[in-house]
Amino acid sequence: MTEPSEDKRRARLINAVLDRVDVDALIGQVELDDLLARIDVNQLLDRVDVDRLLDRVDVNRLLDGVDVDRLLDGVDVNRLLDGVDVNRLVDRVDVQAVTMRANVGGLVAQSTSRVAGSTLDVARRQAVGLDTLIMGLVDRLLGRDPAEQPLGPPELVAQEMQSQPAAGPGRSLISGYYAGPLSRLLAYLIDSFLAFSAAGLISTIIVGSINVMFAANLEWDWRAGVLGLVAFSIWFFVYFWVGVAVSGRTPGMSVLGIKVVEKEGTPVSPGHAAIRALVMPISAVTVVGVLGIVFDARQRALHDFAAKTAVVYDWGDRPAELPAPLSQWLADRGVDEVKR
Repeated sequence: MTEPSEDKRRARLINAVLDRVDVDALIGQVELDDLLARIDVNQLLDRVDVDRLLDRVDVNRLLDGVDVDRLLDGVDVNRLLDGVDVNRLVDRVDVQAVTMRANVGGLVAQSTSRVAGSTLDVARRQAVGLDTLIMGLVDRLLGRDPAEQPLGPPELVAQEMQSQPAAGPGRSLISGYYAGPLSRLLAYLIDSFLAFSAAGLISTIIVGSINVMFAANLEWDWRAGVLGLVAFSIWFFVYFWVGVAVSGRTPGMSVLGIKVVEKEGTPVSPGHAAIRALVMPISAVTVVGVLGIVFDARQRALHDFAAKTAVVYDWGDRPAELPAPLSQWLADRGVDEVKR
């Protein structure tokens, strides 16, 4: 009974003392700087259980209490930007590293390639459309049934139908089909221009170099004419042989999206490419040799017959397509598959 009464007396005494203490005055007498200087912050933080502290924080309730609009209204953006040293900030940015990480060069090259490819495909589709109309007119004049005409080398057409991606909206796929006369003519004109231009440039460089190095003054006579004709014939052969032997196409063919293959659809061999290049001038000079492109069911010229080759549509990594309006026109007339 004595101890509880003693505890009560002590409690009453402490309360009486605290009632007489002026807390504000006591705090006012505390020197905060001296007090904070005596605190070992590292030791204090080491004793804080951060995980336990975060577990007791209600993040959602904390965020709900934040008035974002009021917070943003209190931000002086102009004053904030005025305090930013832009020149110093830019100087610290490694532009080259950022460009390399973003692959800006690759993105620009890819975009440019896509735009160029799309523009080229538009021109190709127009040429293919005219090819189809021309061959349709020829079939009608000759009384041929378009449904019975071969599409292209059987093996190649079958592979293309299985592997090529879907065509664009409303367009028909013609990859692997025999190339029409307009596409082949335009490719030949481009190649002829390039071959003649390159020959003229090469001859000018050779003659100019000889005149400068040997102080000569070469004049044009019949012997020079014969030599020039022989040299040009060799160059013409090399131009049309090498491109076809290596990749199946010349630069002009690449532009129009056509390719030379064996008659079965396999890649053309260097030997057959050489025969084709040798006979091509005969086809061009006689004119009759190129009529097969229009009247033959497989659209082969004389040099194609001689080399056992064929020319087909091939746009590389993109499917060769007919223009959408022509595809729709053919579909409206019951032509489900393009025969040219």
